[in-house]
Amino acid sequence: MSPKEWHRLAGTLANCTPSRCLDIDAVLDTGQHTLTGNALLIFRQGLAYAAANAYEKALASYDCVLGLCADYYEIWYERGLVLENLCRYPEAIASYNRALELEPAREIACSILSSRGDALQYGLGDYEAAISSYERAIASLPSYYLAWHHRGNALFYGLNHFQAALESYNQAIEINPGFAATWQNRGNVLVEMAHYSEAIASYDQALVLSPDDQAIRYARSRAIDKAGGIDDRKLPTTNPAWYGRGYYEDENAEAVPEPTKPEVEKSSPEPTPAVRYRPALLLEDELGQREIPLTENLCTVGRDPRCTIRIHSQFVSRVHGTLVCLPQPDGSYAYQVVDGTLEGKRSTNGILVNGHKQESWELKAGDRLDFGPNVHAIYLEPTYTPPSI
Repeated sequence: MSPKEWHRLAGTLANCTPSRCLDIDAVLDTGQHTLTGNALLIFRQGLAYAAANAYEKALASYDCVLGLCADYYEIWYERGLVLENLCRYPEAIASYNRALELEPAREIACSILSSRGDALQYGLGDYEAAISSYERAIASLPSYYLAWHHRGNALFYGLNHFQAALESYNQAIEINPGFAATWQNRGNVLVEMAHYSEAIASYDQALVLSPDDQAIRYARSRAIDKAGGIDDRKLPTTNPAWYGRGYYEDENAEAVPEPTKPEVEKSSPEPTPAVRYRPALLLEDELGQREIPLTENLCTVGRDPRCTIRIHSQFVSRVHGTLVCLPQPDGSYAYQVVDGTLEGKRSTNGILVNGHKQESWELKAGDRLDFGPNVHAIYLEPTYTPPSI
């Protein structure tokens, strides 16, 4: 059983008594060694902590086990996964390297190499090294679709090798056609190649698999805009208000039609609902703390001066995240945060929401977003504005 499969056991292990626990010796018997005694108990505790997203406690447990027996690749691999979740990427890579030195089975080596590639790509931005790690994973197990998927991301977003990225995505889809993110990223690279009809078809397939994903809807509408026409194919959706809205503000993009004025724009002379609500971010960076009201349908967040919300810190990406307005049935407004741009380019270090790394998250009052060292924001309750008399 692979380390990633152990995580599925950990939810059970977290709350069971010794008499009710599974036979973990069987789980950890790799054919070389069997973990026993105190080391087994502490490792089991670490798995439970990791399953509960208590990564610091999981790391402490794994380090304790390694102090008792340091020649188990399973522990080094799990330790690497935890370090990656804590955004401690160089340490995660070192832990993965140590796991590989202990010569795990082929299937496990593939998972470790792919996770190592993720840390190199999404953590450190070292795309060439990441591709090398993914290709080693593929050589070990050609049917591992995630390695093909993430290899495509590194080729596309990191190196702008569009054709090679497309081929990698196609291979991932051939192995597993049920992964929406691959269809979405395939659509993104087809847009860059000006193959708009194929891109729209790829986004349609992504929406079949993930019908409520606003980022995919936006990417599809952008493809229609860039094609210079209207696509009248029925979109599999429960929210047709997002069709062809043209929410696009990249200064390097081709000309697109003038976007429809959003009803929640602050320059609107009349409030749409009888009572208006305005969420806000309480942002803290090198300039100190300040409250920023959210009044636009799309807000880019990053260190680029052209971002809607500029963060003053060298540790954040140029466009670190995007806030998407989600109108509510009662006339109020909520926001979804997306890591990186809506075109799919992720930030270097990711976004932690309440201590957990997220690619997309619908924000709730009091949620904390960490963009980097000493840079964070709190999502505030919408402020109440009484109607004009």
